[in-house]
Amino acid sequence: MQRCALRLALALGLLAGVPAAAPAQRPLLPDTRITATATGNWRVDYRFASAVAELHFARSPDASRATGWSASAGFEIVRGREDELVRRRDGRPFTAVSLAMPPLWQDLPKDYSPFSPFGDGGILFHSGRFFACSGPCEAASRWRMTIVAPPGLPILLNGRFFTGSASWVDGNDGRNIYLGRTRPVETPDLVAVLDDNLPPAIRTRLLTQLPDAMRVFAGKLGRLPQRPMLFASWDPADRGVDGRKGGALPGQVFVHFYGARWPQLMQTATFGPDLAWFFAHEAGHLYQRQVTTGDDAGAWIHEGGAEAFASLATRTAAPAFAAAKQDQARDDCARRLGGRALRDVLAGGDAQASYSCGLLVNLWLDRAVRARNPDGLFAVWRTYIARSAGAGGSQTNFFSAIQAVAGPDLAARTAALVTQPGALQPLLTTAN
Repeated sequence: MQRCALRLALALGLLAGVPAAAPAQRPLLPDTRITATATGNWRVDYRFASAVAELHFARSPDASRATGWSASAGFEIVRGREDELVRRRDGRPFTAVSLAMPPLWQDLPKDYSPFSPFGDGGILFHSGRFFACSGPCEAASRWRMTIVAPPGLPILLNGRFFTGSASWVDGNDGRNIYLGRTRPVETPDLVAVLDDNLPPAIRTRLLTQLPDAMRVFAGKLGRLPQRPMLFASWDPADRGVDGRKGGALPGQVFVHFYGARWPQLMQTATFGPDLAWFFAHEAGHLYQRQVTTGDDAGAWIHEGGAEAFASLATRTAAPAFAAAKQDQARDDCARRLGGRALRDVLAGGDAQASYSCGLLVNLWLDRAVRARNPDGLFAVWRTYIARSAGAGGSQTNFFSAIQAVAGPDLAARTAALVTQPGALQPLLTTAN
């Protein structure tokens, strides 16, 4: 037992980060006013209580603001060392600045699209895209925000409808806010805002597959405090590409379909199980209670865990599809690792490895835990969520949860799979 605990301690030691530097002066937060328009660009106005040298965006996965947004006269949007920022061209301080942007869907790396247009004229926008500070933003920042809508266009914010404008305080990963005339569909499991242009077959699946996954996870991880909201939009414009992307925020699941060929794609044999997997993954994040490690190297826990939840939720109804997903994960993981440790691949920015390699690690863990607890991975997550309350998720907390549920030996073996080069090789050649 002492040897196992020592192995776990050594593995956890490999994950330790560099000590944090002394805190700098806290950045100022602006009042943020977003003005929507019926046609053309939207506008966001930032106003600070005192003069600042720069405005830094809290979420900058790429440089698309610098190339797709425009600033008021005398200002510029540039890509800094770690984020996008706004500054005066003459270098002088300022207290207010206005920016304009087209309300278009964007496939951003490791982040949510700022806008998801509905084919019926509505639009969903992600508030986190507009978070900004006078310097690099702190994780605990809270923003005062206002949305102003065109006349006659309702605003759906936090489950309530507003007219004209609405204000709220925001933070963390932000939230989705809907502007449009579509009335929500309410079921015992969720509240859904579905694009009127969505094909009926997709609408039907949206209202059954997500609740199906939710019932599975509620039985293992407890019911959610309130019914989540589902937003589903479809941009049917033919731009030569068809796809689907979505995500989950606290109390919200959202999916955007784009491309003209979805009515044909619905006829394929994999359409049903693929959509069920997608919703099981996103529902899994809801029942993970948004507990994440906050760093790239730990993404295999929540993203790989959500993939494993999807596999466990769909393998009974679609065993061949679930097996095929694992085969694809083995091929993808092997290609991305190239003999390196999963920890190093993720820390290097390869986010996709958290899905494929993370699926394999978490399914292996599920099988190993079931030797002691029939709830397997779900038992680990129940403990992990409890241990992360108030402190946030971390790899240390996750390994400690494994140890509490199934003992130090399994915790050490799991840590080794993530930290040691070549340790995942057995999972790449055999089915889990």
